[in-house]
Amino acid sequence: MLFSIGYATALSIPYGVRPDAWLALTVFPVWVWTFPPVVLVLIIGLFSGRHFFLVSLPFLLVTYIASDTPDAFLREITHRTPPTVRLPGDQSLRIISHNCHHFPSALLALKRYEPDIVLIQETLTVKELDEVRVQLFGEAGFSLKGSDISILSKYPLTQISLENKHQRFGMAATTLIPTQNGTESILLAPIHLYSPPFRYELWQSDCWQSYTQHRIAQREQFNAILNSLPEFDAADNVIIGGDFNAAAGDGIFELMPEFMQESFREVGVGWGSTFPSNFPVVRIDQLWTTPRLKPMRCHTVDSHSSDHRVVIVDYEIIPDWLHE
Repeated sequence: MLFSIGYATALSIPYGVRPDAWLALTVFPVWVWTFPPVVLVLIIGLFSGRHFFLVSLPFLLVTYIASDTPDAFLREITHRTPPTVRLPGDQSLRIISHNCHHFPSALLALKRYEPDIVLIQETLTVKELDEVRVQLFGEAGFSLKGSDISILSKYPLTQISLENKHQRFGMAATTLIPTQNGTESILLAPIHLYSPPFRYELWQSDCWQSYTQHRIAQREQFNAILNSLPEFDAADNVIIGGDFNAAAGDGIFELMPEFMQESFREVGVGWGSTFPSNFPVVRIDQLWTTPRLKPMRCHTVDSHSSDHRVVIVDYEIIPDWLHE
């Protein structure tokens, strides 16, 4: 029992602090490290008496605490899964983020979800993107294409120029959303950060070093993108999202302004992991917003063709006078 408590306590420290130097460990879900000992304890318990099962409790406790948004599993018990087809009279703003892996079919499949805005990573060619735009929104739709990122929208888009060195990993634009109280401007900032090295030989020091160097480079990249955006505060409408290539709870999100809220953490339902799509184990695709964009419903769905699942969030735009 003392061993299980010590193991669980030692494991909770890196997952609680998320230091860059320990990324080689925390890049994996916590259950990767707790599942094997739990299975071993259960097997031993079958032959040593049921009281031995108590040894698994510290492992289960740290797994629950360190897991990504355990509240989402509880909400699935008390809340119905958000509807695929929007209900009549639904006035929410539906934002979808999807790393389509360069497959037009992955984006065409989003039509059934009736999006208002789609933030795209690993985007398509100009011709393919325009064809998808027409399929999703008709000729009245709007699109902006970057080198790796694009935006499709039901509403007008105005691109904001970023420095050339950031354009492969970030994009910025404003859109005007009609509401019952007039028109609201929203700053959209889809991003796609560096991919991790995907190394597993943790017994080698250079594996740990490669992960640490990756995190440092990714922090610099994310910080540069945030600093290149127009200045904003909690009173503005801002959406920052996409493929962060960092698991939820990672230390890199400390760079996000403290008033930003992550939609799945707030209202997500069910299993929110997004990668890889066939067996999602990490939630690297996220949408963050300022408080005036209040998430109402959030869930992930299977993708068509892509190796990432689709993140769907419905927002309520809080009016200026009510937010104040």
